[in-house]
Amino acid sequence: MTGVTRTTRHSFARSFALHTKAEFVDFWMSTISLAFIVLMPVMFYVVFGVAFLSAADALRPFGTSGIRQANLSYAGVLTFASMSVTFANVAIGLAIRREHGLFRRFRTTPVPPWVVMGAFLVNILLTLVIVLTVVSLVGFLGLRVSIDPDGIAPLLVVAGIGFVALAPLGVALSLVPPNADAAVPIVNGIFFPLAFLSGAFFTVPLGEVFDTIKQFLPGAPLFQMFAAVLAEGDLVWEPEQALILLGWAVVGVVLTAVFFRWASEREPRGFSRRKSSE
Repeated sequence: MTGVTRTTRHSFARSFALHTKAEFVDFWMSTISLAFIVLMPVMFYVVFGVAFLSAADALRPFGTSGIRQANLSYAGVLTFASMSVTFANVAIGLAIRREHGLFRRFRTTPVPPWVVMGAFLVNILLTLVIVLTVVSLVGFLGLRVSIDPDGIAPLLVVAGIGFVALAPLGVALSLVPPNADAAVPIVNGIFFPLAFLSGAFFTVPLGEVFDTIKQFLPGAPLFQMFAAVLAEGDLVWEPEQALILLGWAVVGVVLTAVFFRWASEREPRGFSRRKSSE
């Protein structure tokens, strides 16, 4: 029995590794993915970073102290990149896979559902690490970003919290587009307003009520937490911001648990019921 258990675990581990590799190769060989998910945050950063480069050392008000403009722009692009990779990319990727029947094919094999979804999310995490690393190299080497060594670990923690909060929301959002063709415009129609309302690049005064509401959207607390780590003086990270993000993670998990489906509505009903019963 023990030998069978070890063989089963080894089989699942090998299957998980193969699926993760396939997801990684598929993503990085896609021109569209590279252009919109990887290069777009870098492009935005270069544009805004160069625009504010002459004021890189100017101290902007933040919390009880302040933050250098270079670091503020860096915090903004970290927020934008995190939302692009773990929110928009997840939603679009899952919607397209569902519509094209990729999940249906996996369900006809012995591969467990957690292997399929786990490999997809691990690839998202790896992609996030790569994108944030590229953005950081641009910031530190060319746009005069600076950070205390003690702030590196908190910065990674914020990125991790962002992943935990945004990935479930992306999975839930993938259920909204009615087909693959509608996935990109619908998801981007939600992603871009959320990203810019976060204050990542500039602040738009929209009235006291709306300014209060947007602080509870997922982008704003993530930006505030990144900026807090990069601000001058002591860490001014507020626990309420982390709680808001974790609250959004719970919302995403609940919506996914209730409404998630592996197949498009175009899939034959008999197939869905038969596989569900199995």
